[in-house]
Amino acid sequence: MDLVPYLSAVILVATIATILLAIGSYAAFKLRDKRKPKQQQGPAPIFFHRYRPEEPEAGPAAEGGR
Repeated sequence: MDLVPYLSAVILVATIATILLAIGSYAAFKLRDKRKPKQQQGPAPIFFHRYRPEEPEAGPAAEGGR
């Protein structure tokens, strides 16, 4: 009883299944991407604002560690 042919068949089937699932998920992603509504120009959001970090202040680390 030799297990090598069975194990190699399992690896082959798993590889083919992975490739097919990858192709299917990419196709589903592209189909979903086509359905995405276009960007609409409207009023700015009321409750959300973009966070912009401030410039770091010049401290001891910026002066070369003196």
